[in-house]
Amino acid sequence: MHGRVEQGRIVVDEAIPEGTEVTVVVAAGEDTFDLDEEQIASLRESLEEADLGQLVPMAEVLSVR
Repeated sequence: MHGRVEQGRIVVDEAIPEGTEVTVVVAAGEDTFDLDEEQIASLRESLEEADLGQLVPMAEVLSVR
């Protein structure tokens, strides 16, 4: 689902049920990306782990490159 900001509010092209929790990722510049269902599930899992404090130090993330 994609949207845009209008007058400080996020506007999407589809109806979302009231009370639905959403995650917003702001696209930097002109680049955009789409995630498939598996990637979305992985993102949600990572966000849940972060909420629980299960984080990976930045130095470790950068050393994987």
